[in-house]
Amino acid sequence: MLRHALRIWLLHSLAFLAGLVVSGVVAVGLWFLVPSEGGNALLLGTALGVSILSVGTGYAIYLALVAALLGVVPGWGFYLFGPLVVLAVMALVFSAVYSGLLEVGGGSLLGYALLYLCGGGALHRLVAELGEAEDTL
Repeated sequence: MLRHALRIWLLHSLAFLAGLVVSGVVAVGLWFLVPSEGGNALLLGTALGVSILSVGTGYAIYLALVAALLGVVPGWGFYLFGPLVVLAVMALVFSAVYSGLLEVGGGSLLGYALLYLCGGGALHRLVAELGEAEDTL
């Protein structure tokens, strides 16, 4: 049981790390699209677009790796609620940093930790449910 849980969290960690790396690479690659001149709305809108594309790509890599490494197919909840959780955590971190409650570095680390724990918990629950269903067959 403990080995099974450790395996789930280890593979979740690897997929999460790969998703973060891909997200960062996409963000840096797309950053040249953000204009250096123009109004704040143009800068904010383009930066937000780059963020959404990079996080979406990283999440897609995460789901693909989870499916491949653990041999499970994430259900519709991962595809529907996963991006909403990511956007909610991003909004929470942004508002905490903007209001001065957190520094940028601390807010980013808190956001990553929340995403890691939410994703790992949901994945652990999914794999445990699938394991119980296989045991009853």
